[in-house]
Amino acid sequence: MSNSSLRHLRAFQLVAKLQNVRKAAEAVHLTQPAVTLAIAKIESQMGAVLFERSSRGTYMTSAGKILAARVDRMFDQIDEALASVDIHRGNTASYAAVIDRITRPQVRALCSVASGDLANIDESAISRASIYRSARELEKCLGKALMVRTVNGLTVTEAGATLGRRLSLALQEITSALEEILAEENRGFGELRIGAMPLSGSFVVGPVLNDLTLLYPEATLEVKVGEIQQLTTDLQHGDIDMFVGILSGGDDMAEIEREHLVVLPYVIVARSGHPLTRKSDLTYEDLEGYDWVAPGPHAARRATFDLLIGNLRRKPNTIQVTSLATMRLLLSGCDRLALVTRFELEQERELGTLVELPFGPIEPMHSLGIARRANWMPTPLHQKFIELVRRQAGKIIAAKS
Repeated sequence: MSNSSLRHLRAFQLVAKLQNVRKAAEAVHLTQPAVTLAIAKIESQMGAVLFERSSRGTYMTSAGKILAARVDRMFDQIDEALASVDIHRGNTASYAAVIDRITRPQVRALCSVASGDLANIDESAISRASIYRSARELEKCLGKALMVRTVNGLTVTEAGATLGRRLSLALQEITSALEEILAEENRGFGELRIGAMPLSGSFVVGPVLNDLTLLYPEATLEVKVGEIQQLTTDLQHGDIDMFVGILSGGDDMAEIEREHLVVLPYVIVARSGHPLTRKSDLTYEDLEGYDWVAPGPHAARRATFDLLIGNLRRKPNTIQVTSLATMRLLLSGCDRLALVTRFELEQERELGTLVELPFGPIEPMHSLGIARRANWMPTPLHQKFIELVRRQAGKIIAAKS
């Protein structure tokens, strides 16, 4: 839904609530033909009939109910977004007028200025001046300063960045409604944008997506691999729908809901034939003098790695990697050590190149899980993905027992 007027969506919301076009028209200060035209436009964009009309009233179809639920969520989120810049419900008419003047191009422009990526707009040929102008229009509409000029040029205030992010997430509800309607009518299955943390997250997401494509062959699937810090930011900004991977208790995940599925114990691994494989019940003293392949600085497992290495008298030389394939190559040609989850080691067991050393337990342990935005409502495609991830976690638990 490209640039549908929020006023039109408010008219739709009231028709759905009041079950009467005339009463809805009076509430939004439009003529009855204007409301009828607005509904027709929304139906055209959604590709579905939203109301059944009779002499007794106007009643929602199943598609109408889907859109109504999403529109309610959208306006609730817009209210929260405006409250974040101290715009609260006061005079109902004036507050509604403020919301009605907000447009998608304004929100996209504000988000682009916030990210510093002025090309991050659908209209690739749009000029930088046009982006700034749209963002300024939103400032004027709200009566709030959202941008400041710095030595590096125009940028958004902290409040402006928060507002842009929340408004962008609110408007995504309409896209989700369209995907749900298409799925219900078997005309498409929407889009799934997944984050996967290296190693464990990727191992789980791979087979899950294979199963998902069998059920939803027309779905558009996108996977972004990254560490927890970047994926959390992407999730908060709505660039991904959820992510899968190692979740630690100390993560800074504001507005994020975490579902811990299975605890994955850590183990130390080395190449087959490593000198330490000939020993039993290793101690920290046995680990002295060996170099390590280390997780990246933002990896969830980094805290566990740092605690482990901190118990050694000599700080070892390390090479940071995020790929198990790269780790395998680094370990295979020398006596380096590495920290992986037992689940990751199981994925490598068939190759026979990495073996577990008799050391442990290693704490803190972390869990494999799913992170998503709090109060987010998944589409059927999202829900099926979550269901399959839970099933995959169940297989990991069964294999451990």
